[in-house]
Amino acid sequence: MPKTSRKKFLIKSLYLITSLSLVERGFRLTSELKAETKFPESLPEGQNPVSESDPTAKALGFHQDAKHTDFNLYPERKEKSAKNQVCKHCAQFSKLNENWGKCNIISAGVVSSRGWCSAWSQKS
Repeated sequence: MPKTSRKKFLIKSLYLITSLSLVERGFRLTSELKAETKFPESLPEGQNPVSESDPTAKALGFHQDAKHTDFNLYPERKEKSAKNQVCKHCAQFSKLNENWGKCNIISAGVVSSRGWCSAWSQKS
């Protein structure tokens, strides 16, 4: 086996790490774009939907469509009693139109009336 100098080893390691990070970033970007570009309903004028990658939204397990909830993290969402747990039935939701509204907790934009997060609480 030929000897490799320390300098060549470090340079090759640096190339490898840089390449892997760029590839990983590219995959993450494309998956975020796919997940966040499908909003067939009309958004309220001048409003943007909350990004599911927003730090607050991510911490709460928020999804614009409750069907995409991570059932491993939130197994209670599988129960039949959780069927109506969507944003439009949440105490934190203020309706803007039929499909969109504002959330008192996730304030980075508008949320879908079909969305869900772990802060969901029944309207009184």
